[in-house]
Amino acid sequence: MPGILLPLALLALVSNGAAIRCYVCDSSDNPSCADLGSNSSIVAEECTLDKMKSLDTWLFDLNKFSYFDNGANKSPLMNCQKVVAKDPDTRKVVTARFCQLDTGDSDACEILRTKLRIPSPEEREQRNRNQNKRRKGHGQDAEEDDEISAEDAFFCGICKSHRCNGAAAVTLSLATILAMIALQLGC
Repeated sequence: MPGILLPLALLALVSNGAAIRCYVCDSSDNPSCADLGSNSSIVAEECTLDKMKSLDTWLFDLNKFSYFDNGANKSPLMNCQKVVAKDPDTRKVVTARFCQLDTGDSDACEILRTKLRIPSPEEREQRNRNQNKRRKGHGQDAEEDDEISAEDAFFCGICKSHRCNGAAAVTLSLATILAMIALQLGC
């Protein structure tokens, strides 16, 4: 049995060297992007610099990082990203899924949050506490508004495995599955 696991483990490592595949769509152009489970016509695409350059949506333009091509690396590390945000022009909530350069130590979601002027969860909590203190004793309740705020709509997630910016699901890599099998077999 150990003779079979080694080639399978090597195969898993080789397949992980290929470019990451991510869902690439925008619900303002394709409403199915908001819920991939509702439409199987949206498929994950291989992430390349050319693919990134071809995207033309307000969210992607706001969130893209500059890539300075020095000719040394034609295939930089990529991640998948999912963003849900309120379009400041149309006031509609938009879901966008796309490829993103691996930004290393920079947090692309935090940068996007800042550009959209959306406070962090900690800042929102502090602001809400302050508002509640001011309202207390004055008989004022929070204003009810049917429209979702940009803050409440905002979600940003970055992930590093194939199709991870799709519907919420647990995905296991081949290497993880092989390791679990090996543990079960006592290898």
